Amino acid sequence: MLERKASIVFICLLFLSGLGSLSVYAATQSVVGASSYAELFGLRFNDLSLSRLNSKLRSMGITSYPSYKEGQTSYSLGTEGILGVTNATVFTNSSGYIQQALLSGVVESNENRRSLGKLLEQKYGAPAAGYLSNGIGKARWLFREGTTIELRNTTFDVSLAYVDERPRVQSRSGKIDVEALSRKNQ
Repeated sequence: MLERKASIVFICLLFLSGLGSLSVYAATQSVVGASSYAELFGLRFNDLSLSRLNSKLRSMGITSYPSYKEGQTSYSLGTEGILGVTNATVFTNSSGYIQQALLSGVVESNENRRSLGKLLEQKYGAPAAGYLSNGIGKARWLFREGTTIELRNTTFDVSLAYVDERPRVQSRSGKIDVEALSRKNQ
């Protein structure tokens, strides 16, 4: 009798573990079409230079406004913005590569807030952390190249942060500039 109960429990465990692997398979199948890298305004975010972003935004009719902080550039995305997100602030390292981009705005339309969350979920799949309920929530997407996207749209104050954990840094060529050295010694 005890052996029979043990075998039934064992079979149930095998069955449940099989369902678990099916749900993992189903979850991975739904993310197959998801992008494997973060994009900002159609540009790959990892190792994105400020000059490249500026040229893309200029082609869209968006220009930066003066900033008095080094390494910080701000843009207005218009009165309507992109689904209500009206401001973009970009932080760069000393080499001119983007470390962080923060898009924000006061989005009073629930429809726009939902659309923003659904758009990100459709493009990048289910978030790695957090939650989205019908497009509204706090969610984070992680990418292998070291970038993250974090969405916060639980209230009217919406923010979307792109972070490059390891932005590119200009490296030295390893060559000695003899002319510069000779001018320095004179």
